Amino acid sequence: MAKIGLVLSGGMFKGLAHVGVLKVLEENNIKVDAIAGCSMGAIIGAFYAAGKTPQEIEEFVVKQNFRSVLSLSFSTLGFSKTPKLQHLIETFSGVTKFRQLKIPLYVNATNITKEKEVVFSSGELYTAIRASIAVPGFLAPKQIKNDLYIDGGALNNIPVSNLPHNIKKYIISNVLPTEKLDGKKTVSIKDLLEKGILIMMDELTKLRLKDVPKQNYVFIPTKITDGPALPNEEKFRQIIRKGEIAARKKIPKIKRKLLK
Repeated sequence: MAKIGLVLSGGMFKGLAHVGVLKVLEENNIKVDAIAGCSMGAIIGAFYAAGKTPQEIEEFVVKQNFRSVLSLSFSTLGFSKTPKLQHLIETFSGVTKFRQLKIPLYVNATNITKEKEVVFSSGELYTAIRASIAVPGFLAPKQIKNDLYIDGGALNNIPVSNLPHNIKKYIISNVLPTEKLDGKKTVSIKDLLEKGILIMMDELTKLRLKDVPKQNYVFIPTKITDGPALPNEEKFRQIIRKGEIAARKKIPKIKRKLLK
């Protein structure tokens, strides 16, 4: 059987839907051989690659500590520093280096100094994650040596191409920006930024998918239609449930196309 790669897109808080996708894959005993993660997908992918179960990941991400630190990190219009986020991620995962992971992980970020995508698969795990989640306008760029890095989704929100060449089949979990802004209501700058970024990422996703043979992947789109996620437990669990629903619809296709 061909090796399977799991691709987890960015999408800010909406990317928590990947936890639901992982739960359904595990329920159906579908194992993956490598993970490529972007932005929030990099965080969730790192937890899973470290050996955490989807249930453990869910209970961690809905906890007050993680919710508050994550929301604070994305609340200062790009000037936030994240030592608490690093501590939470490293303490929960029990991992600080890529080599400690149980499943190979590939995290992408955008080097805006050299204007190119960079893929991290070795070295300090949090350094890669922090670079990958640096959404412009929401989280300050990450400086690594003399270069600045921002969200990997700026160039490649579904990083299929970053998986090793021996991975021939792909499960792609993507969050779609399907909510519509109400022109009659006052909309915050933060909401406008998020909407604009997600639209851009969605268009890039369509272009990237054209490069992947249709017979080699199953696309799991989770539609979040009720506006930007609020940092509360109920909202986070709702997003995770939507990921589960989306994944369950695709299980027959995954078994038919990828597991033969």
